[in-house]
Amino acid sequence: MIKTDEILQKIVTYFQTEESVKMLVQEGSFAKKEHIDKWSDLDINVWFEGSRDFTKELTWLEKIGYPLVAVPLDFPVQKEMRSLIVIFDNGVKVDFSFWPLRLLESPFPYYKKYLVLLDKKEFSEKLIPFLQKEDEARIGETEFQTLVDEFYLEMHYVAKFLKRGDFWFVGQLEAGIRENYFLPLLEEIAYLAGKKPHFLGRRMADWLPTVWLDKIQLLFRKNEVVEVFDLFSALVQEICTKRGFSLDEKRLAKLEKVILSV
Repeated sequence: MIKTDEILQKIVTYFQTEESVKMLVQEGSFAKKEHIDKWSDLDINVWFEGSRDFTKELTWLEKIGYPLVAVPLDFPVQKEMRSLIVIFDNGVKVDFSFWPLRLLESPFPYYKKYLVLLDKKEFSEKLIPFLQKEDEARIGETEFQTLVDEFYLEMHYVAKFLKRGDFWFVGQLEAGIRENYFLPLLEEIAYLAGKKPHFLGRRMADWLPTVWLDKIQLLFRKNEVVEVFDLFSALVQEICTKRGFSLDEKRLAKLEKVILSV
């Protein structure tokens, strides 16, 4: 990880001399000290004051290394925040995000863990309220029932557009179904097994019971709609049994029959 260490040191050295930057915080796998490998990115939060937009004028990157690509994006945490995704010529990828210092006065849950790389005026003491609580975000029964109904609606779309031969749109629908309906159920299965799921399905082999890890492979190959229904039904049944949720099986069986008849 020598290349990563070199870039990290250059980042800290550069921002030490940048007056508007008051603090550097590292998050991600390095801060958590888990799942670190040679492909791990650097996730750097740049806490600054003033109006400078680090995502527009990019010559400062050359003080760190030669950027092969640098793409500014909206940061999904706060409206006024921006990020800059950079790959340097030594292959190191850095995800910079730029945090206005005023956010320290209105903290919100964000970090799971963090490392303070640079703190010019002891601002890091104000980061503690930004830590997320360790409470497990378990699915509630109302949310569960809504998820089940919405899954069947999406599967109706899949069946209809499969018949129309609209393969591109079906591919988009299937990706959404995996993320929005199967993933929350798989995460609940993990909690029931005493495991903590990683975000967005990452490192799934570490937290999902093997029996389910094997079964969900069908979601990534050409499959029959009935196979998807069977897998979804099995997940739902297990959760209902272990969480004590109710399920209108007769209604859902009729709904599945209607969809399969499309």
